Amino acid sequence: MIFNKFLTFSCVISLLFLFASCGGDEDDTGSKANDDISGEGDSGVASPAEKPDVNEISEADEDLIAEEEEEKVVPNPNGVYLPTGEEKNGQPVYENQEGFTMWFDGAVWKITDKTGGGKVISLGKASINDDWQNGGKARFYPDKEYAKDATFRLAVAFQGSQDNKNAIRLFEQFAMDFPDDKLVAEVYLSLGDLAISEVGPDDQPSYEQISNARKNYAMVRSKTEDIGLISDATFNEGGLLERVAENPEGVVNFYYKFDGNKDEVLQKNEFAAGDFNTTKPFAEYDLNKDGTLDYGELFEVASYETYTQIEKLYRDYQQNFSAKEGARLSEATEKIGFACEELGRPSEMLKMYYQNIEKFGNDPSNAGVDSLLQKYAKKYSEYDILYGNTLRLLKLLGSPTSMVSFSYVNRGGIEESHEGTLEEIVRDRKKLLPFLNTEFPGIDNDVMTELVKSRTAVFTSDTHKAKFLGYLKRFEGYLANFPSDIAPAKVFSKLLQDASASGKKPLELRMRFILDKIGSNAAGGTYNPQRSDFPAASPGVLVWMAEKMIAQNSIEDAVSAMERLIQNYGDAGGEFLFDANYLLGQAKEKNKDFQGAAFHYESALSNSSWHEKANDARMRMGNSLYEAAKSTKQDELYKKAETAFQEVRNGEGASIDLKAESSYMMGECRKELKDWGAAGFYYLETTLSFPSAQKWVPKSFEQAIRCYEQAGLVDQVSGIEKQYADWQRNYLE
Repeated sequence: MIFNKFLTFSCVISLLFLFASCGGDEDDTGSKANDDISGEGDSGVASPAEKPDVNEISEADEDLIAEEEEEKVVPNPNGVYLPTGEEKNGQPVYENQEGFTMWFDGAVWKITDKTGGGKVISLGKASINDDWQNGGKARFYPDKEYAKDATFRLAVAFQGSQDNKNAIRLFEQFAMDFPDDKLVAEVYLSLGDLAISEVGPDDQPSYEQISNARKNYAMVRSKTEDIGLISDATFNEGGLLERVAENPEGVVNFYYKFDGNKDEVLQKNEFAAGDFNTTKPFAEYDLNKDGTLDYGELFEVASYETYTQIEKLYRDYQQNFSAKEGARLSEATEKIGFACEELGRPSEMLKMYYQNIEKFGNDPSNAGVDSLLQKYAKKYSEYDILYGNTLRLLKLLGSPTSMVSFSYVNRGGIEESHEGTLEEIVRDRKKLLPFLNTEFPGIDNDVMTELVKSRTAVFTSDTHKAKFLGYLKRFEGYLANFPSDIAPAKVFSKLLQDASASGKKPLELRMRFILDKIGSNAAGGTYNPQRSDFPAASPGVLVWMAEKMIAQNSIEDAVSAMERLIQNYGDAGGEFLFDANYLLGQAKEKNKDFQGAAFHYESALSNSSWHEKANDARMRMGNSLYEAAKSTKQDELYKKAETAFQEVRNGEGASIDLKAESSYMMGECRKELKDWGAAGFYYLETTLSFPSAQKWVPKSFEQAIRCYEQAGLVDQVSGIEKQYADWQRNYLE
């Protein structure tokens, strides 16, 4: 946030008192109060961006405004000219990045703003590379021997500078002119990425954009034997399909092209005419059995079929490239499993994950196994609970007179106990929800929703009885097919024994790692990580070792483990690169190397800004920069710390307490800079936005008072003290 040097304390306190009447912003997704404070709302305080009345502008001001007016961008006729693929008078037509064309009029070469005419910028002789008129201001196209390299390099430069239009133009030109060149696979990879480059983060790609991207990714696989490029194309395509599957709006809009009578539903004949190559028949998508598919049903069609495409994409990858060294087979298995789960086949996913772990577990360089281990354990537990608890509930519903009892903690923090027949509990909505959440956690959402909606009708209505009998049969089948023989603790302890007996150290370490993570003592005794085990350790195992070493205060050993991870698995470490840098940051903090800690937290975020610990890393980075600033007296570090705290304060996913702490620390940064106005602003904002954060609100009130006293505005302190007293009555009494 930029603070106007002329913003007075009285303006700040007036503004904040205004907000006090509106309540706080205790919402993890954003800050209404912060938006208003920025001056965008009707706050009653003039925003620094507001302009004075035109009649009050002096001649000097007019000159200043004139200087600050945005300069008009004049197209540049210079630059590298490359062929467009067209011809004029028997010669190729060339174009630069600004849209100027160079063409032969039959006698001389011209550079104009329009092929075959337009405004003439410069003239050249027939040889092109001779002198040009008008001072030779126009640069020439590359000689033929350099045209290929120039086209590729310039296209890459355009892509890097986000001039996507020109990047696409030149990459397409390269693919057309040099179809067999060794670089053409990289060209198609870029074209695949660029196909959806103009789609905003909140928008969805169209069917045409999706198809164009997939066509280019497929060309990569057909044009090269380089497994790196093949993998990039496949996983980039898979990432695009995941985005589409989650929200297939663009595909659904394409389906509506076949809506002949424009009634916003597709009849069976219209759906058949579309030739969508679906894996399930029309009737299975017609959920309400009305003979048509509406938007919601078409959404399901598009989502289901996209997940089917994801499964096929990665199965083809495994089938075609499994023999290639460096193929990302475990990652592909994880993606296939993800698709299977979304398609309603979680048991198949689990069996596939286990087979991959068993097959590749002794290869420490296969980082995908570490991810699969954790996902396997997590998913197995989720479905074990889901199937078991749902089936237990469905069986219980067959005995409405059964006596049940349960206890839970209500919203007020008071424990309540209830007892009665099942029918009595189900009848009372206020008891039913706590009963289900307490006694049957993790049950199927459809079953839960239907029970809450129908309540005692499940015991009295034949229709509802039939539906829940159908649920019962379905979940009996699910549980019967669930792979209970490969429960994580059971199979991982067996693999540990086998690995120890056969000297498979990487597999042994992996099994110790995952058994420890799931809280099993099957490994027997306590394992103390040793440097000698580092060569056999995979990325996930190295992270686990480092965590244990830090807990034991073996900081140097932990640092060595993480440095090895970054050095050896920098390209394949995936999410573990975040963990490595995060732990290095912690180690640097313990050694009081705060600038080094901040560097590693920033590196962690650059690799995986989406990580579940991302906000914690941002907070730690801010604290490290703050401590570094205190020791080095570098004001710039305080400003960087403030930025890190602000990302937590205004971002998503952070808890209320963490947001309150970040807001408070923004005040601390400004206080150290002796910017009392900004500091007081942040402290008071903390009290208004996060009033339930009892650790940080009192501190914020106290610091705000000190800031006002430092500024000599003692007369305004009483207002803050009144706010503080009101808060104490509301939140502490």
